[in-house]
Amino acid sequence: MNGYFMIKTILLLLSLLFFIGCGGVSSSENVDTNVTTTQEQTTDTTLGAPSNAVAKSSIPMLAVLVSYNNQSISSSEQVWSDKLFGKSPHQLNHYYLEVSNNNFEFSKVVESSGIINNGVASVKLNINHPNLITDNSDYFADTVYSGLSDALKKLDSNIDFSNYDKDANGHITRDELNLIFIIAGFEDAYETIGSDINSIWAHESCIENSNIIPTLDSVSLMGCEEKGNFALFGEKHDILNPHDATIGIIAHELGHSAFNLPDLYNMSNNGATGGIGNFGLMGAGTWGMQNSLDKPGNTPTHFCAWSKYYNNWVTPKSVKGSTTLTQTSSVDYDLIKIPLTTTSYYLLENRNNSGYDKGLYSLDGIFNGGMALWKIDETKLTQTHFDDNSVNASTTNKGVDLVEAQPGLIDFRRNGGDEDALFYQGNVSSFGGLFSNVSSRGSIMSLNIN
Repeated sequence: MNGYFMIKTILLLLSLLFFIGCGGVSSSENVDTNVTTTQEQTTDTTLGAPSNAVAKSSIPMLAVLVSYNNQSISSSEQVWSDKLFGKSPHQLNHYYLEVSNNNFEFSKVVESSGIINNGVASVKLNINHPNLITDNSDYFADTVYSGLSDALKKLDSNIDFSNYDKDANGHITRDELNLIFIIAGFEDAYETIGSDINSIWAHESCIENSNIIPTLDSVSLMGCEEKGNFALFGEKHDILNPHDATIGIIAHELGHSAFNLPDLYNMSNNGATGGIGNFGLMGAGTWGMQNSLDKPGNTPTHFCAWSKYYNNWVTPKSVKGSTTLTQTSSVDYDLIKIPLTTTSYYLLENRNNSGYDKGLYSLDGIFNGGMALWKIDETKLTQTHFDDNSVNASTTNKGVDLVEAQPGLIDFRRNGGDEDALFYQGNVSSFGGLFSNVSSRGSIMSLNIN
């Protein structure tokens, strides 16, 4: 196994695993094909109605359901199409529309496998499930990825991959077509699973071995040099009460494969401290829950302020004096940027108990919101740091640091944080000479920038 794969998968998800314990019918238009499909309507209205928003941008996505001789996918293509492309609460596109301020959603590829143009295709490989969760060798990567390469080859007659080579360079990149693979069996990142149960670690990666990189319709896919990143996940969570994977870990790995975002939890010293804790999807917000009956990852928290800024989903404002901040779940969500040096700055945002930030209930069973203060160091936000998972490796020198209002739980032990990490009246309402008079918690918070 190459070093990139080792760092971004096995250690990545061992770190995430800790945080598990913390804590009708509607119609939607297919963006790429203008085909109207029917999706199941969730009865949970706590995150609002299904979204009718049309995103400003999208990336085509193909989800491949992969079965094996000894393990089959148990849910239908339509179930997965709804979960990934649906716009009802706890569905992936509903999540991405909210956290991007209606700037982004995934669109369905044009395909003729199974249910035509639902963005999901099914493949059975004539091999056994690669249940090799403890094997950190090249053999693991080559075995798993060779199977995924074969899966795409089986779909060649159903999809014209050349249609997605927008720059006609002979390679498919992550921003031209995003590939995800739903692997039959269970998800190791969700819980500790014995070797007698077929399972796999969710991760994002690419293929370095040129012998197994597929070339279909005269274009290559999944290659590292060509930025053909992809993601894969186990189909099921919870071996005692099995259910389809929740969207949190899917959204997290797509944060890597689609947007090149780094992990923001601490990978050093076996994850001895929490990085940004639960306050961002690229930290431990992956496993957000809005109440004790919710499934981990069913209500993932918002991306942190920096991730949204990096993705160009919000433009920070620079202000002095009295001002306001609108909550993350609103289309009027805003950020304040306060420069420090040429390579560092603060970001301020309102993390209210609303929308997908209800997932911050997973902190300690209570969350009422507050203002988050982020310190950003761009010298730690290079591609090298992204690739070796060192953005937040140092507790004292993070690339993306939540400046905790109360003495830091996140910085000193494995902890997702708590609501007292945020600024609000009744907790801490000022920070040095930077700002003061932070208001009570709510959908709109006021403060004074000094």
